[in-house]
Amino acid sequence: MNNAFFQFLAKVRINPLFWLTIGLSIITGHFREILLLFFAVFIHEMGHYAAAHLFKWRVKKIELFPFGGVAEVEEHGNRRFFEEVIVTVSGPVQHLWMMASAYFVFQLGWWDSETYGWFMNMNITLLVFNLLPVWPLDGGKLVFIAATSIFPFKKAHTVFLICSFSILLILFFSFLPRDPFHLNLWIVTVFLGVSHYIEWKRRPYVFLRFLMTRSDGKGNKEVTTPIHVSPDTELYDVISLFRKGVRHFVVIHMKEKHKVVEERLVLNTFFSSNQVRCAIGNLFR
Repeated sequence: MNNAFFQFLAKVRINPLFWLTIGLSIITGHFREILLLFFAVFIHEMGHYAAAHLFKWRVKKIELFPFGGVAEVEEHGNRRFFEEVIVTVSGPVQHLWMMASAYFVFQLGWWDSETYGWFMNMNITLLVFNLLPVWPLDGGKLVFIAATSIFPFKKAHTVFLICSFSILLILFFSFLPRDPFHLNLWIVTVFLGVSHYIEWKRRPYVFLRFLMTRSDGKGNKEVTTPIHVSPDTELYDVISLFRKGVRHFVVIHMKEKHKVVEERLVLNTFFSSNQVRCAIGNLFR
């Protein structure tokens, strides 16, 4: 357990914005508040890491911001549904026990009412903010997990990012008239907007990694579902219909008879040939 904690510390990166916030807090005399904020964000991300470590996920780094943290993992979209849900919610739930502990400490008289109130409000704000259905917040990740359980992975990823960015714009323009010069609002919006742009550009890579995981025999494919296509359907379009957590077999509706092709053979053809835009009926006669 101690080894895992030190591994976590080795992966933590403090964003320059956080260092700037710490410097300003020292100047303005709010060092205690920023220390508590750092503690809450740190514990939040440690919750994610502990769950990821339990399932042997590969965590690249954990970056801490004044408004939360981001854990960058190699398992994005590749693991079983229940693993992804547990790792995602393991961050927000940390705020619940922190608030309960704060209440206990306050009742013992170890905290003054002002510090207690600030700590509680800060945890509630972080909890609500992280549960917004916007990428890459925890709420957004939960929505994405739900989408991949309903739609083909490629479609779910694309539609989710469009919806997530739309929600971000709605929230931004809803709060903007109240305080157009609110610095935190602009910083958070720009950060989330850039995160959407990066994830949008990474879509082909994320989809390819999803397919590679399936070709390795991983991905917890417990349900078997057929995919019915015509012989002139391109191989890439067939692959794009693959869903997470489902084992497929492709049924090609030929004129004379139906050709059934196992998922493994379709994936092997996809990765071993340069004919991804070839009609599947020509590849499997």
